[in-house]
Amino acid sequence: MLRKYFVHLTILGLLTSTAGCGFSRVERLLVPSTAAGGDGVIILTDVDFDPESLIPETLPIADYLGKNLGKAGISSSEINIAPDVETVADWMSSGEVNLYFDSVYPAITVMQTSGATPILRRWKDGVAQYSTYIVTRQNSGIEQLADLNGKMITLQEPSSSSGFMFPMVYLLEAGFNPQEKSELNQSVPPDEIGYVFSGQEEVTVAWVLEGRVVAGAIDSETLAELSEADRAQLNIIAETDAFPRHVVLAGPELKPEQIEVLKSVLVGMDESKQGRKALETFSETAQFDEFPEGGDAAIAKFNAAYQLLRNHLAQ
Repeated sequence: MLRKYFVHLTILGLLTSTAGCGFSRVERLLVPSTAAGGDGVIILTDVDFDPESLIPETLPIADYLGKNLGKAGISSSEINIAPDVETVADWMSSGEVNLYFDSVYPAITVMQTSGATPILRRWKDGVAQYSTYIVTRQNSGIEQLADLNGKMITLQEPSSSSGFMFPMVYLLEAGFNPQEKSELNQSVPPDEIGYVFSGQEEVTVAWVLEGRVVAGAIDSETLAELSEADRAQLNIIAETDAFPRHVVLAGPELKPEQIEVLKSVLVGMDESKQGRKALETFSETAQFDEFPEGGDAAIAKFNAAYQLLRNHLAQ
């Protein structure tokens, strides 16, 4: 059951500092509600080390939800920014937050450990779904996935959906054995595909073009934004399944009837002027909609991909 509180946000100063980067935490000051019985608050969360920059783009959608969820017994909504996905999962489990927007891999991670449920697809940056391409340099001699055995490729980072989860799951489903390596020039056994992390997809492209690796994984949005000159030098040898650009995760404290109202409000946002304005501010979200294959099928697909990857990494 949602807590019967009004919540106020206070930006605290620097709380912790690691590697020269501090995390300014958003602290929630809980004050008992004086409103009528049944009044509740829904609390949105996201992950960022700079809440002061993230909150302005999130506040309009929080405000919109607070004003339109009366049928769910909710009349207020607030924001609590987390330093990492693990904290989001803890907050979801305890009911400290109720709504989370993220790409598939971190969302599934939170779902697996908190009991949260994916309820909708979010068209972040106007994109409903995306996939990952495995690309090589033209005339590199790499024409198919089998040619990657004994070679080194590059992925983005271990927390990325499109830059890690999608290509890893694709390779595993195809029967390959991708293994992380510590250095670009490290030897790779013939029964493995070695991979290193580039940190950014732009770096992945550069390493492929420079011949530092034989192949790299980049998402469909990155590929579309490449210059014609760079694109002409690349050869696509594989494309992964498409996944939602972002998903909406509802916390376990939300009742089924509240989730239905929440879904209705989110899906209908693009039909009103105020809703469209809030969506535009929220990373140019075009709309929210149902998973095309249905909620149960989408969750089954997410779970299967996640378990395949986690099982491989645990070996």
